[in-house]
Amino acid sequence: MTIAERIKQRRIELGLTQTELAHKMGITSKTTICKAETKDFNPTTDRVCEFAKALECSPAYLMGWEEKPTAIKKISDITLSPEEEEIIFAYRKADEVDKNSVRKILNVSIGEKESVVS
Repeated sequence: MTIAERIKQRRIELGLTQTELAHKMGITSKTTICKAETKDFNPTTDRVCEFAKALECSPAYLMGWEEKPTAIKKISDITLSPEEEEIIFAYRKADEVDKNSVRKILNVSIGEKESVVS
């Protein structure tokens, strides 16, 4: 299934019209949504994240890396910078070896901060 098909399928699952999805994404016209659902859609990372947020699923699902839409935990008081979003997106598409490396690095840096404070 293509990203265009997943966007359309997820929009329909949520009971949204193209106009409603456009509004959810802050887009004034449904033309962008129509193009995303019917053409060879090759979005930027930022655009995939925008669609995923509006469609309440992970970017990985839209890209076809997950079989089922994984719900995104909504945290209303946290805003991610474009760099943070890119890091999260890269982490999600990384293989398990790379993910484990990232987890180890983060655990070490957190442990160092805690030991300095103690």
